[in-house]
Amino acid sequence: MTLKTGRRPPKNTPALQLTRLLTRRTPEHPVRADYLAALNGGWGMLGNDRYGDCVAVTWANMRRLVTATLTPPGVYPDMGQVAALYATQNPGFPAEDNGMDIQTCLEHLNRDGGPDGVRAVAFAKVNHRRVSEVKAAIAIFGSVWTGVYVQQANMNQFNDGVPWDYVRMSPVEGGHSVLTGGYGRGGTGTLGGDEKFITWAAETSFTAKYWRREVEEAWVVVWPEHLGTAAFQAGVNTAKLAVAYQQLTGRQLITG
Repeated sequence: MTLKTGRRPPKNTPALQLTRLLTRRTPEHPVRADYLAALNGGWGMLGNDRYGDCVAVTWANMRRLVTATLTPPGVYPDMGQVAALYATQNPGFPAEDNGMDIQTCLEHLNRDGGPDGVRAVAFAKVNHRRVSEVKAAIAIFGSVWTGVYVQQANMNQFNDGVPWDYVRMSPVEGGHSVLTGGYGRGGTGTLGGDEKFITWAAETSFTAKYWRREVEEAWVVVWPEHLGTAAFQAGVNTAKLAVAYQQLTGRQLITG
């Protein structure tokens, strides 16, 4: 099976930092969590075997997870909607197929909304080096949007159905975007073991060593469905969020 990557390197421009928006340094969160399990699979490839649209696919997978969990039965964006989002950074698609930058995609979703007609309320960068923050982020939002590097060894591991592990000297295939929706599945790593994620229409996991070496960026997105939930209210200081959002963007935070 042909599998594509497609995440461009992060542009590292100013963004909200989740660390500063939490109600406490580390909001309470379960020891282990798996927010993907309830969906019982059903993930789509959405073109990522043909195109470098992994960032747009991550958006679709996140929208499915959020809506299925908080407003069931949920809505899963289709290939046409994924292509429309991908075209925001590849206007000549499908002839133009040059991947996407995650932050630029998030800015578009916040400013203009997605092809499903839903606008992201806000988004924030997660300190992926701080284990407790990653766990709290997944517990509050159900997932983190994760930017990684894929080694050639990881392609083999994916095909073999085993967790992705860092392999010294294995060539890097490219940057990739995935949806991480679980942690602490009974293992012994820095995040409690293998971190569960979605890529290429399948659920798999990272080892703790892979997370330390190959994860480059992680984000949370505040969707309208999060507002008012117990986890969001307990974990995020909405007053700080509103102030930080206006300072960064010059716009008032719109929550309705």
